[in-house]
Amino acid sequence: MRHFALITGSSDGLGKAFAIECSKRQMDLLLVSLPNTGLPELCQTIRVNFGVNVDFVEMDLTVESNCEKLVNYVTSKDYPVSFLINNAGMGGYAQFSNEDYQTFDRMIQLNIKALTIITHGILPILLKQQLSYILNVSSMIVHFAGPYKQIYGATKSYVHYFTKSLALELGNTNTKVSVLCPGGVNSNIKFFKMNSACNFIQTISLLYPEQVADYAIIQTLKGKTEIIPGKVVRIIFAFSRLLPAQIKKWMTKMTTQRMLQSYEGLKLKTG
Repeated sequence: MRHFALITGSSDGLGKAFAIECSKRQMDLLLVSLPNTGLPELCQTIRVNFGVNVDFVEMDLTVESNCEKLVNYVTSKDYPVSFLINNAGMGGYAQFSNEDYQTFDRMIQLNIKALTIITHGILPILLKQQLSYILNVSSMIVHFAGPYKQIYGATKSYVHYFTKSLALELGNTNTKVSVLCPGGVNSNIKFFKMNSACNFIQTISLLYPEQVADYAIIQTLKGKTEIIPGKVVRIIFAFSRLLPAQIKKWMTKMTTQRMLQSYEGLKLKTG
């Protein structure tokens, strides 16, 4: 069966890696990302190197009406979407009282509302296919409550719960649903520098987008519901479940404080 993949947030980082890994598997693609992020060039590169059909839509998914326009576009083109990858998202580190509400509002719109609207709109198409998959990108943060990522963590907790619930709901259908919970991903030089400022364990657990995307697609196609990429990350996760709550809380706080300091330092250098 030749799959048709719809991937949001696909112009760089993990989304770009998803696009390339899907094209390696001879999937046709519809890529979605912000305008002026190199999407046309990426599509042409994929066509030349992998010989698959690629279409793209440039739009801001923090605008709710654009999510509906995307669903309408897919329907009007009669694209047989059989693999939906909800990758688009935004994060960051901030003290809650110091961040403006507009940033939080955009994060909620993209991480929660856009994912929900697109999934709801594309699901009827997925259910028509012989076999289909939904992969929603969450984060390991859902298992470690910590400071400075309150809204981001809450939105990814929504993605995690929503996906696992939907997987149960669609258990007797031909559509399999998975949630990806990666740890640190070196998606660009900014995140590489920020992640490198953390402790040794955090540093050795880092993965590159290509590693995460490849593993996530393999596990999704196998029908795995929750996907945690990286052996080190899985060991840390298993070990952390045995720790007393206070020690786990202290370790999480120390790590997030280091990352916040690094993040603020990078903003000052590039701002």
